[in-house]
Amino acid sequence: MILTVISGIYAVIIGIGIIGLWMMLLVTKQVPELETEPVAIAFHITAESVMGALSLLSGIFLLIELPWAPYLFILAMGLVIYAVINSAGYYSEKKEWFFVIMFGIILCASIILVTLNIIYAF
Repeated sequence: MILTVISGIYAVIIGIGIIGLWMMLLVTKQVPELETEPVAIAFHITAESVMGALSLLSGIFLLIELPWAPYLFILAMGLVIYAVINSAGYYSEKKEWFFVIMFGIILCASIILVTLNIIYAF
């Protein structure tokens, strides 16, 4: 089904994107919170890494058509929805509107895909 393929590709892109983003930010030393709030940022990075890994896995599992993959996809997208709302707030305070808009688009796409998967996959 086309919804499964679209959802799978979307989840893989989100998973690779978030893992890649954090790797780039850490390697280029663009995470000032490592100095100012090391414990809080460690938990934050861990949570987003779990989100990225679950998104990537759910996408792969959807694409290889495992029967329980839609459940993992919905869980992963729930984490994505929370994270993009939280991140939009962070970047709003910094007045970095490009990122706020990007997170808004990801939020809308994630909600639409979750809704369609609930309607058509179950």
